Amino acid sequence: MPTYVFLVFYKLDYLSPEDEEKARRQWEDIMEEWPAEVRFVGVFDHAWGTEYNGFIMMEGESMDAYVKFWKWFRDKIRWYVKETKTVIAVKR
Repeated sequence: MPTYVFLVFYKLDYLSPEDEEKARRQWEDIMEEWPAEVRFVGVFDHAWGTEYNGFIMMEGESMDAYVKFWKWFRDKIRWYVKETKTVIAVKR
C-alpha cells in the first residue's frame, strides 16, 4: 500500500491579537484530537515562491482517511484560513 504525502498550502486571514490567541489555543486542541490515520509531519511557515503563508505536511496510508480528516480539520480552521491548496504525492 502506498504512503501518501499531503501538502496543504494556506493563506491566513487578518487576525486581531484576541483572534490570534484563540487560534493558538484551538491549534493545541486540534493537536490533541489529531487522528492517528493521518500522521502530522509539521507546519512550515513562509512558503517562499508561492502566494501562501505556509503549509502543513501530513502522511497517510489511505485517501479515504485523509478525506474524512480534511472535513473535520477544515471545519475547525475555516474561520481564519481564507484559502488552501492541496498537493498530494506518493512517497517512493
